[in-house]
Amino acid sequence: ALREFIVTKDRVLVMGHKIADPDSFGACMGIYRAAVSLEKKAHIIVNTVTESVRPLYNEIVESPAYEDDIFLTSDEAMDYITDNTMVIVVDTNKPQMTECPELLRRSRMTAVLDHHRQSSTVIANAVLSYVEPYSSSTCEMVTELVQYAGVPVKLSKAEATGIYAGIVLDTK
Repeated sequence: ALREFIVTKDRVLVMGHKIADPDSFGACMGIYRAAVSLEKKAHIIVNTVTESVRPLYNEIVESPAYEDDIFLTSDEAMDYITDNTMVIVVDTNKPQMTECPELLRRSRMTAVLDHHRQSSTVIANAVLSYVEPYSSSTCEMVTELVQYAGVPVKLSKAEATGIYAGIVLDTK
């Protein structure tokens, strides 16, 4: 279902929760790669680069394999969203915890992928809400999802490292 939604849009904006940890950041990287594999322009929203993800973030920023605008701040993301943009939220299902709650209000198509239990405040109007509290991490869920992208998804070493770090740190 996620693939079917992505292919109908021109651009994908991916964001996790504020103060990104390896699970949030790794899941963003996995969804980014899946969207790019589906030939969509994709970006990841990150406002604050935490120490736990800084080495990987820097590796990606310095790599010529990635577009200069792979990472956007919330303010920059607001300039990128159109009616033909999909927003995918990972590792949280609470709007106030996302990197850019305003983006959720502007989005016409939002999907949520999370392994935390839902509370009374959830992201409204999501076309897809895949919340699986029995998963060890959102990175685990993303690993399963990329297998069903409908096209080969070849993760870079940095992307695979980010996903693996998210799984290991969330499962201990």
